[in-house]
Amino acid sequence: MLFVCFCLSFRLTVYGGNNISRVYDRYDILTEEEEDKLDHELQEIYDTYGFEAVILISEDIREDERTYAAEFMQLNEIGYGEIKNGMCLFNQPGCRNITVVFRGDAQYTFDTDIQDMLLDDCTKYLKQGDYYGAYDAVLQDMKGGLKRWAQGKSVRPMDISGEGILGFTVKAFLFSLVVMAVPVLLMTLYQRGKMKTFVQQSNADAYMQKDGVHLDAHKDIYIRTMRTRTEKTSNDSHSGGGSGSFTSGGESFSGSSRNY
Repeated sequence: MLFVCFCLSFRLTVYGGNNISRVYDRYDILTEEEEDKLDHELQEIYDTYGFEAVILISEDIREDERTYAAEFMQLNEIGYGEIKNGMCLFNQPGCRNITVVFRGDAQYTFDTDIQDMLLDDCTKYLKQGDYYGAYDAVLQDMKGGLKRWAQGKSVRPMDISGEGILGFTVKAFLFSLVVMAVPVLLMTLYQRGKMKTFVQQSNADAYMQKDGVHLDAHKDIYIRTMRTRTEKTSNDSHSGGGSGSFTSGGESFSGSSRNY
C-alpha cells in the first residue's frame, strides 16, 4: 500500500498547461533547469511519435529493478494509447544501477541489443557523474529509433548511433580488423621474446654438421598451455543484471539492467 501511494504521488506534479512532468527525481539529483529541459524532450517525443517515455530516479530499492520499473509504469498508467507504448529509464545513483524497461508493442521493436546500446551510451556519462548528460543521451538515441519505428520499420543499431549505414559498416569493418590484429601481434611479440637463442642467419649452414645430419633422438616441447576459468556466481542479491522479456501483473514487458 505504501508503494502504491508513493508511486501515485508522482502524478500530482504538473508543469504549465496540460503537460504532466515525466521526470520523477526522488533523489533530487537534477537542477530545476535540467528537469525542465528533459521534460521538454519527453513531451516532444510524446507529441511527435505517440510514445510516452519517463525518467525515474530514486534511492536504492533493494528489489528487482526491471520489475520495479514495470510496476511503476502500471501504477502510474504510463504508456501511450490503448497499446500503452512506453519506456521507463530507471536510475538508482546510490547503488549505481541503470535500467530501461519497454511496454506495449515497443518492447518488440527495441530488442535487447538496442537496449544494451541505450545503456552503453548512458553509462559513459553516469561514470563521469553527468546525470543530465546520461538521460539526455538516451532520449536522443530514442528519437533516432522512434523515427524509424514511426515508419513501420525495425530499429537498427545505426538508427540509435546516428550513423548512416555506410559509416556503420566501415566502422564495424575497421573494428573487426583491430580485434583480430592486436592479439596476433601481441602473441607474436611474446613468442619472439622467449626465443633467447634467436640469431638471424642468411642460410642454413649453421645448422648443418660437417658430415651431414644424423637424427639420433627427438622430443616434443610444449611452449604454450591453455587454461579455462569459470566465473563464480555472485551471492549479492542486488546484482543489477538481467535482460529480455518478463511479466509483471500478467502483462508482458522487456528490459535490461546493469550496474555501472
